[in-house]
Amino acid sequence: MRGRAGTGNGHALWPTLLGAALLMLGASSGAEEFSFDAAEFEKKTFEFSGYLEQKEEWLKLRGDSPAFKLAYPGQAARAALLRGTTTLELAGKLNLGDFVLDARAQGSHASDALVSDTRELAVMEGGLRWSASPGMTLGLGKRVQRWGKGYAWSPVAMVERPRDANDPAASREGFVMATGEWTRSFSGPVSALSITGLLVPTNGDMNADFGQTSDLNPAARLYLLAWDTDIDLMWRGKGARPESFGLDFSRNLSTALEVHGEWARTRDTLRNTVTASGVTSSERVDVDSYLLGLRYLTQGEVTWIAEYYRNGAGYSAPELDAYYQFLETALDPGAPAALAGKARAVAQSGYARPNPGRDYLYVKASLSEPLGWVYGAASLTTMVNLNDRSYQMTPEISYAGCANWEFRARLILLSGRAHTEFNEKTASQRLEVYARWFF
Repeated sequence: MRGRAGTGNGHALWPTLLGAALLMLGASSGAEEFSFDAAEFEKKTFEFSGYLEQKEEWLKLRGDSPAFKLAYPGQAARAALLRGTTTLELAGKLNLGDFVLDARAQGSHASDALVSDTRELAVMEGGLRWSASPGMTLGLGKRVQRWGKGYAWSPVAMVERPRDANDPAASREGFVMATGEWTRSFSGPVSALSITGLLVPTNGDMNADFGQTSDLNPAARLYLLAWDTDIDLMWRGKGARPESFGLDFSRNLSTALEVHGEWARTRDTLRNTVTASGVTSSERVDVDSYLLGLRYLTQGEVTWIAEYYRNGAGYSAPELDAYYQFLETALDPGAPAALAGKARAVAQSGYARPNPGRDYLYVKASLSEPLGWVYGAASLTTMVNLNDRSYQMTPEISYAGCANWEFRARLILLSGRAHTEFNEKTASQRLEVYARWFF
């Protein structure tokens, strides 16, 4: 449900109630001493867990930008916005010998001065798994497939919703699918082999985000651990989405250095473009996307992650420049209403993706317990659109020293010239503060 916020009382009430609960719970919790109990590691018949999170955001807006007008049609320009989001996630697992039944559900409420959005508790992932025989597992339900070795992006993620490069570890929703997996170990240079097959059915209602046509959408993955290298070969059959195939690899060159890469080709995919004057065109093309990255741990315990990502379906700097010029014309207060509608349709045709560009560089440096700060962590992430030279920088700190609690804060800074990706976002700065309680 999404609509305008009324008096704003709903926005004020959620953080107040949650804050009171957090204070009461926090007063009785603290850092606990370590203890070992073998019973904690035994598989329980029923397992239950979850978290409650409160996130507060302050956004410095580009109120006169086309992006703001697209996000908030009809709203007066404003310089800043405060937003509060409450999220509840619940997870349960029932272990019945060879059968496992599990579910993970999430609901949230977000509110600010412009909109209010409530998402009722819904299943994000879950279903039934059956260990049919040693090495053979069958499953039916809603699943998040985690294909690929990339950290920020994954070109071979053919049967999953895209991850958020700003927060790659964020919880995601899966697709309903039937799965089968066979695994076997060997002695020799090829020490493990696994074959996974899946069907992701669509009919207009089921898996509507995957596609609207009636298709079974088969896909498969072959995994090998060969010569100390992780290798995957993937394929997705033509159906609600175009046919795609690819591969990935990951290898530790030393105890401190790991390299990884991905490549995928998507056949006959639709690519939409627009000129500065608003002339649109579409073409069917074969698209190649790839990624090359590394992870390195220094002697000072700093972990570096660096990735180069080539988005084959992405837009060049001149193509993005033309799109932003068109938006300025179409969303001008004196422009015809039909032109504004066309601008929204063009944005949804591909330009509104989180990272619509063609070439990116991602670099993250993270350090646990900086300056002796026990249970603390700090990181700095930089993402650059290599074509238009716009960029985003994100310093972040976190603390996990209180039992069952995690606290995070990060500042996202976006910059670039006019008509470049990170300069044309809705906000130029965003401060986020999280408090998450696990149970």
